[in-house]
Amino acid sequence: MTTSCDVAIVGAGLGGCFLALLLGRSGRSVVVVEQGTAIPAAGADFVKRPGMAVLARHGLGSLVERHSLKRDIVRYYHDGEPIQECRYPDGFLIRPYRELVEVIYSSCAMEGVEFWFDSRIESLERDGDQVARLVLADGRELRPGVVIAADGTRSMVRQELGITKETTSYPHMLRVATVPLTASVARLNRLYFNSAGWFSYLYPVNEEQARVFVGLPLEDDDEVFGHGLLVDALKEFVTENDDAYDVLGPAHWQKIPVAAMRVPVYHKGNAALLGSAAFACHPMTGMGMSYTMHDAEILAGIICAAEGDPALLEKGLETGYEPRRHAHGELIDYGDALSGTFHDKAAYLDVFREDLHVFGDTEPIGDGYVRVLR
Repeated sequence: MTTSCDVAIVGAGLGGCFLALLLGRSGRSVVVVEQGTAIPAAGADFVKRPGMAVLARHGLGSLVERHSLKRDIVRYYHDGEPIQECRYPDGFLIRPYRELVEVIYSSCAMEGVEFWFDSRIESLERDGDQVARLVLADGRELRPGVVIAADGTRSMVRQELGITKETTSYPHMLRVATVPLTASVARLNRLYFNSAGWFSYLYPVNEEQARVFVGLPLEDDDEVFGHGLLVDALKEFVTENDDAYDVLGPAHWQKIPVAAMRVPVYHKGNAALLGSAAFACHPMTGMGMSYTMHDAEILAGIICAAEGDPALLEKGLETGYEPRRHAHGELIDYGDALSGTFHDKAAYLDVFREDLHVFGDTEPIGDGYVRVLR
C-alpha cells in the first residue's frame, strides 16, 4: 500500500508531534511514523521561557499549564552550602515528558494528522537529492513532499541521508529515580554539586511524586550503586532535603546516557533534522525541549511558505533553519563548560550564564535574576 502526504515525520516525540500539529493546522497532510507502540516516555520535564512563549503563540499555553507545576526559583549548593539562587521572571513549567507530548498529540487528532505507531522505516529511496519514498518494514510505502527526521540521537533517517554526527561523552554517569514527594522537595527546587564532581537535582513533578537526578564520576558508579552507598554519599552534600533520604534508598535508579552531539548540516534536499536527531546538549542547561519547540515552529513556517516547491523549500531551510545550528552550538558549548566545573564552586559561578540558563535564545528583559549567596 502506498500513501502520499505533504510531510512525513519520523518520530512521535515532542518535536515531531508539535511540528505535526502546526502543519496540520495549516492544512497540510501529515503522517507521523513512530517505531514504538505509543508516545515515547523518555524525555526532560522542563519547559522554560522560549518553549513557554512558543506554546503561548499557538494557543497551547493555558492547556499545558493547567496540570503543570510552575516554579520560579532554583537554589544552588556546593559542598552543602548555598552559593546562588536563580530566579525565572516568568517561571518555568514542570510536567512529565510523556504527559506534555500527549497533550500535543491529542490536539493533533483534531487537525487530521495521521499517526502510524509500531512502524519502522526500512529504507529511504532517493531521487537525486530528494527523498522520494519511505519503505516501512511491514511493506507499506510513503511518498512525502517533505521528510522530517525527529527520531532521536540514533536517527535512522539521518544515517540514511549520510549526515554524520560528532559526539562528546561526559566523564560522569547520570542516574534518575522517581520517588514519593517530600515536604522539602515540594518547597523548593535544589541543585547540588560537590568537590568530588558529583551533582544532584531534586524537584517535584506533581503533587505526589518527585524526580531525583544524581550524576557522579564514571569510576564511582558501580561501587556506589552496587554496594548501597548512595544515601550516605548524598548526605555529605545534599542538605536541606533530609526528609528525602528515606525515599532515595529504596528507589529504582535508571541509567541515562549523557553526551553532547552536533552535526554539520540540518537538511539535505527535502529532508530536515529536528530535536535530538539534530543536536543534544548536557541536560543541566534545561533548554533542550524549549529549543526543539522553537525549531519546530521555524520548520513549520518554512514548509508552509514553500507551498510544495522544492527550490523554495531548499532555500528556506538553508537561510531560515540552518542558522539554528549556531544557537544550538552555543547551548552545547555552555553545557560542556558547566559539566567540567561541578567540582569547583568558583569555576561554576564563573561559567554560569544567566542569559542562556534563564532566557535561552530569547532576549533578556533585565538584570539581577541570579543572586550569588555569600
